[in-house]
Amino acid sequence: MAQQQEKWIDPTPASLFLVFCITLVLWAAFTGIISMNAMPVIGYYFLTFGVLWLIAAVINFRNGDLLGGAINGVFGVILGLSSGTSLILGTYFASQGVELDTRADGLFLFFVGIIFLIFAFCGAKRLWLFFMLLLALGIGFILLGLGMAGIAGLWAFPIGGWLMFVGGVFSLYTGSAMVVNFSFGRPVLPLGGPLY
Repeated sequence: MAQQQEKWIDPTPASLFLVFCITLVLWAAFTGIISMNAMPVIGYYFLTFGVLWLIAAVINFRNGDLLGGAINGVFGVILGLSSGTSLILGTYFASQGVELDTRADGLFLFFVGIIFLIFAFCGAKRLWLFFMLLLALGIGFILLGLGMAGIAGLWAFPIGGWLMFVGGVFSLYTGSAMVVNFSFGRPVLPLGGPLY
């Protein structure tokens, strides 16, 4: 007789709360509220958050959730570990006089934005809130990437930053609704349904 594997609790709310934190810090950086000198610190946020996102991806995959695993995996590796390392090492090498071509980081972020648009399309089948937050982040990453790559003008940074804010607010609400509804054992905060 085959033994049935026990499902683990969905890690999505934890991931969404981290998305809220990191996107609002990016919003502050790209809209000029905090100095871009904060990037090494933000890099450490990315690195530490990347670990949790990777753990969440493993849980999602174990539970048979391909989309959740893919999103958390991309957050964990591409945004967490890769971007965190790039921000920390890039700042270090620049302080040592090594000339860096940061346009590569911009193109990297642009490609991440495209992946997030694909996730938005798929996430709409679950909740329209997932669609909205992934769409905002996808377009935001594309604009920030084009700005960093020197393809778009400086106008791309504040717009991309505000899209990080919008995505962060959707992340906070969605994660909060999931935790509150689970804790009360009934819908308290509406999550809405799929977009299609």
